Amino acid sequence: MVKLGFLLVALVVGLFLQRLRSEERVRDWIWNVSFWLVIPVLVFATFLTVSLTSRLGLAIAAVIASTYLLFGLSHLYARLVTKERDERGALTLAGTVGNTGFIGYPLAQLAFGHSGLTQAVVYDQLSFGVPMSSISVVVGRLFGKRSVDTSGRSRLAVVLLNPPLWALIAALSLRAAGVHIPRIGTVENAAAALIGPLGFLMLGVSLPLEQVEHDLIEVARAIGAMALKIGAGPLILFAIGTALGAHIPSTFYLLAAMPPAFHLLTIARVYDMRPALMRLMVVAATIPVVVAVVIGSFVF
Repeated sequence: MVKLGFLLVALVVGLFLQRLRSEERVRDWIWNVSFWLVIPVLVFATFLTVSLTSRLGLAIAAVIASTYLLFGLSHLYARLVTKERDERGALTLAGTVGNTGFIGYPLAQLAFGHSGLTQAVVYDQLSFGVPMSSISVVVGRLFGKRSVDTSGRSRLAVVLLNPPLWALIAALSLRAAGVHIPRIGTVENAAAALIGPLGFLMLGVSLPLEQVEHDLIEVARAIGAMALKIGAGPLILFAIGTALGAHIPSTFYLLAAMPPAFHLLTIARVYDMRPALMRLMVVAATIPVVVAVVIGSFVF
């Protein structure tokens, strides 16, 4: 109950921060602290201590297969419901790329405790097999109306400017070398304590407060993409996990049902890929998922 109280306070503070004149700078600061510091520390500590077994490997294989199958289905859905290239890109990403970090981490921790957070970190880093941001940027470049620098150097930077990926590689390298870092558990606990409030603070400062109107056809298409992400995602994971004989942790099913990720708003705006539609899908899916998990964690 105390943990839930801290998360709700962080959400309210985030909403209040939107009213500041410097709210964009504040949002950037929260993002940078999370993405460049807290999340990499948590990833490093997690992969340095998590038990890497064949059982977990099979579950991750099922996750990767289900993610790309969902990607294919989302793109097929987008092609069936619209002929507009930018709208196809927006629907494809919203139906595939979930908020497994900023929202997934705190919700997994709230629902399943510390073990849930550990599993969420593993899922978040490995669900696509490659950095999630690189996939979403490629889709933005292919389907967006706006041309941004796509030189070889910038494509390489998209992949390399990824601190959680550096942390993952560093942790696995140290494990392979047999290096032991004392008190790493304390570091992990500190990062775990920060990640929940930071995630809900980011949610509060990112939720758009101004009203935007959409026609019924656009709303219907958005609902289809959200249904794929939240509803079909866990079902596909279950089917593939069953076919492979994999034991899928409950946390993985929760992460498979996460709403479209916050960073898709940035991708949609940068590449001019229906940013208003993307915002509708991110916000409309995020609120009910967060409320459902919070209530479920409190009740059960």
